[in-house]
Amino acid sequence: MMNNTFMGYVNPDGSVGIRNLVVVLPMVICANSVAQQIEKQVPEVVAIPHTHGCTLDPTSNQEMTEVLGGIGSNSNVAGIILVALGCESVLMDDVAKIIARTKKPVETLVIQQLGGTKKTIAKGVKLAQALLKEAAQRFRQPIPLSELIVGTECGGSDGYSGLSANPAVGVASDLHVDQGGTVILSEITEFLGAETILADRCVNADVRKQLLDLVAWTEQSLARLGSSNVADITPGNMKGGLTTIEEKSLGCIKKGGSRMVEEVVGYGVRPTKRGLVVMDTPGHDIESMTGIAAGGAHLIVFTTGRGTPTGSPICPVIKVSSNTPCYLNMQDNIDVDAGLVLSNKESLATMGEIIYREIIQVASGKQTKAELSQNREFALRRYGSDCIIY
Repeated sequence: MMNNTFMGYVNPDGSVGIRNLVVVLPMVICANSVAQQIEKQVPEVVAIPHTHGCTLDPTSNQEMTEVLGGIGSNSNVAGIILVALGCESVLMDDVAKIIARTKKPVETLVIQQLGGTKKTIAKGVKLAQALLKEAAQRFRQPIPLSELIVGTECGGSDGYSGLSANPAVGVASDLHVDQGGTVILSEITEFLGAETILADRCVNADVRKQLLDLVAWTEQSLARLGSSNVADITPGNMKGGLTTIEEKSLGCIKKGGSRMVEEVVGYGVRPTKRGLVVMDTPGHDIESMTGIAAGGAHLIVFTTGRGTPTGSPICPVIKVSSNTPCYLNMQDNIDVDAGLVLSNKESLATMGEIIYREIIQVASGKQTKAELSQNREFALRRYGSDCIIY
């Protein structure tokens, strides 16, 4: 019989987390080296360098502010240090205000005000050590599975993804929704050609319209760029046996299982309803996972047919291979082999249960292969008029 609890942390605002991280988050690329030097001197913290934070269009600046705030607000983060240069267009005070709503400790550093990088690093090291000491006082306790938000993602898909890994994750998604939990289905560009299947599962007409409008907007954006139905098919996808976005989409949406779509949310926006939720993210794996994490996901289940080491700085990423050769080739990176379905060694139902047990174990503290390898990829979507829709 499957457990209906996991061992997690209760946060000051009543939310729950599955990791106990102290994060150093730069506001702009110019502050990356300071954040990384703090992590180098205090390796227990997690620095999250990125390439953005300045001279973007107003729409992108606003979304970036909200997404960075969402990253810091994620329940896996126990405390955070924000590092600004002092003249960036993504304002640190705005990000800090978003995170402060969670009642977790938020510290700030401004390089220009502190007199340069050395002084900023020195102060950051002291702050990091203090936050780690505070985080060490926290302990795990039983939490209902209904509190867990599970993100789903696929990358390096192949012709088997829609036959094994994705539908097996779909079984796990259904199991979690039936526990009262939340599952995020992402990557709108990989709904194209299969959107009506999801639309027919929307809980009401309003949610159905939101979903179809989002897909239509994505199609229009791709058309403006001169794209076609093979635009989101990579050379690796093709080598793996996929030929059109429709084939890829029919596999992608299987990760969402068979339950009703309760809500459609924007990039990095936290769901307000339990159950299956669709999030507007691009097909770019790292940008998509950043949005999922900013939206409050505790962990991400990531399917792959070609193999990928991709991870996240704040969310454990469970990697599920669609075929056994991929699993055997990249055992350092793959957690679960759904290729056993193809060889008739496991049924889809049983594989879904295996994946769900893995989700519970990871939520309770088991480290994923991506965590053990310290794969912490991070990238932000650019939403403005000059950005490319993946």
